[in-house]
Amino acid sequence: MRFPGFAFALAALASVFAAPAAFASPAFVSNDPCKVLTAEKFSQIMGYTATIDKTASTASACFYQGPPHSGGQFMILTETASGPQADAMLNRRGSTPPAGSGLIGGAFRQGSILFSVSIRSTDKTKLDALVTEIKRNLK
Repeated sequence: MRFPGFAFALAALASVFAAPAAFASPAFVSNDPCKVLTAEKFSQIMGYTATIDKTASTASACFYQGPPHSGGQFMILTETASGPQADAMLNRRGSTPPAGSGLIGGAFRQGSILFSVSIRSTDKTKLDALVTEIKRNLK
């Protein structure tokens, strides 16, 4: 991977969102994250050409690579969120990238689907545009 520090920060953020084992199984993810947010749409929003890192992406997470010191991730945490536990998951400590990491992002909800998005950027409008696009495409 071209961005080991970036990948490490994203992996650390993802580990904070660890969902119950039943939700982590790809059988429970009906939305393909790399189809919900394509590399083309990610590129359009971010303003640079990005590709999907197929070696890092999984059935529930999509990693995007752009020029050096750029890129991001979109991860579906669960598609069956409900009740106070879902709200707690959205608001828990670590639901946003750590200060000084060079990342912005967070955990979001669309109906019963909880997901996280992180990008290497300081432009919150780009993060907001990605979240809007993801919400528009989730089933």
